[in-house]
Parts: sequence; structure tokens; C-alpha cells
Amino acid sequence: MTAITASSSNVPDQQRVGEERRTTIALSDLYEDGTDEWTLRGRTRLTNATWTIRKVKLNGDTSSRTFTGRSFETRVSSANNTDRVEVIVRGRAPPVEGFSYDPPQRFEFVRLSKVVGDNVKLVGAWEVHHYTDASQRARSAIEDAEPVVESAGNQQAREQLNRAIRAYESGEFDLARDLAGDAESTARNAQQSSRTLRLVLIGAGVLVVLGLLAGGVLYLRSQSGPGDPLG
Repeated sequence: MTAITASSSNVPDQQRVGEERRTTIALSDLYEDGTDEWTLRGRTRLTNATWTIRKVKLNGDTSSRTFTGRSFETRVSSANNTDRVEVIVRGRAPPVEGFSYDPPQRFEFVRLSKVVGDNVKLVGAWEVHHYTDASQRARSAIEDAEPVVESAGNQQAREQLNRAIRAYESGEFDLARDLAGDAESTARNAQQSSRTLRLVLIGAGVLVVLGLLAGGVLYLRSQSGPGDPLG
């Protein structure tokens, strides 16, 4: 493992296809493993990607270099008094090659490696969930239906929800939304039917108890004679 520390506070959790984002990743502890000179290599699946590599020296002076495309390489050397490096990447989320509900589809946002000769060590990798407006609406419908279906425990609703997920993963987002809505409706109806049945059973139980009590009173009265204190 490389000793380099990589940190970023603004890598997005998700990104709409075609949406542009800008992220800065800071690298420090550049030579802690004893390597005084090495190559920083980066790659991304962002489209229209541009990289700005800013090297900060011990005295605070900076130098920058810009690259375009999905990859770059730059030398890092203690002889140049480089103390830390900032990698600024800007680009658009690529098209989705295949949709997945759980786990959600993701793409390689940034991957940084340290290269010394033939030795390549990972510095850091960040993946981001990407989506379209239509896929996000379908996902939201499925997510809304899931807790209702789980709570109801209804097999028909579960099968409808599974079909909704399969439709989502096939890119049939309108169908996925409809099936998710059907699953939620089926689950809610099942819950209502279950509540109604419980009320009916409770009511029936009360009537049975009352009937038994009334029967007991009548029985006691029938067993008592004219002079019986219970009469």
C-alpha cells in the first residue's frame, strides 16, 4: 500500500448523465514510503474531461498543468520541493451502459495511481452513481413501494415489485413505475384487508364471550329453585 494520503470533500454521491461536475482531490505525504520521485497517473470515465494538476512547494509557490481526455500522467519529485498535489477534474457523467437497482449502477469518477517503474499502486478510487431523469423517477417509485410491500408481507405485491425491478434494469422505466405503483397499491389493500379481518375477528370474539356469559347466567338461573338465594 502506498503511504500517500488522498482526500476529497466534494466527490458527488450521484450525477445525472450529461451533467458536469468539478472535484478537487488533495494528495499529501508524497514521499513517506521513501520514494523521492514517481509518476502520478489518473484516469476517469467522465466525458469531456479536463484535469488541472497543481503542485504546491514547501514555500507555498504553485505550478499548474492542464490535461484533456480520460487520463493523464505527471512526474512528482522531492527535488522540485513539491510538498503536495491537487488534482482538479471536471467532466460530464457518461451514458449508462447497464442499469442495476441494487447495487445501483456506478461509473469510475476518478482513479489515481502511483507508478514507479513497472510497479503501480493505487492511491485512491472514487465511483459515482449515474442516472437519467427517467431512471431516477423509476427508482424513486420502487424505493417508495419497497417498505410498504415489506410491511404487508403479501406475495402478489412482492412479485409485482420484483417485476418492477426487472423492468428498471431493462431500461423500461415507465413500466417499472407502473409496476411499482401496482405493488404499493396491492400491499396497501392487503394491509387494509388484514386490519379489517382482525377487527371482524375481534368483534366475533367479543360476541362469543358475551354469549358465553349470557348462557352462563341463564344456566345458573335454570338450576336454581324457587327458594334458592340465587333465584
